[in-house]
Amino acid sequence: MMMKRLLIVMILVTGFFVTANAQQRIQPGQMNYLLATKQNSIVYRDTLYSGSQQFKSLFYRTKDSDLIHFYEKHQANKIAGSALGLVGSIATITGISILSSGKSDKGSGWIWIGGGFASVLTGGYLIFMGQQNLNAAVTLFNQRYSRASLNIGVGDKQAGLVLKF
Repeated sequence: MMMKRLLIVMILVTGFFVTANAQQRIQPGQMNYLLATKQNSIVYRDTLYSGSQQFKSLFYRTKDSDLIHFYEKHQANKIAGSALGLVGSIATITGISILSSGKSDKGSGWIWIGGGFASVLTGGYLIFMGQQNLNAAVTLFNQRYSRASLNIGVGDKQAGLVLKF
């Protein structure tokens, strides 16, 4: 019975990962947020932007308060999440060292471990929310500033179409 449940759980987990896509489509002429595990990146007009200074220059030059707000929320969440992750890791290590030492106060070790684990989870959530804010900024930018236009050009003895994207 236990093996049957384990097999069902493994099939469900495997099914979840099989549906994941390995590639992400980049829309030409638009700002594209690249989902990465290490560093957030944006591709815009054949240029790769990564890091807070490059994002800052990209969003602040629009002078759009909504874009700047999403960028600043992204930065605040990323910094707070990283700090909580570091503090949680240190607290977890401290709790493990208290438990593994021969001290009789095992309760405080478990408190340190639990608090550290909660801090790491909260930090991860904040980093995820920061990524969502950056994605919202990219979506808003594309809605407001990435418009394709089609114009007709007429010369002396010629006519043509110009597609701007």
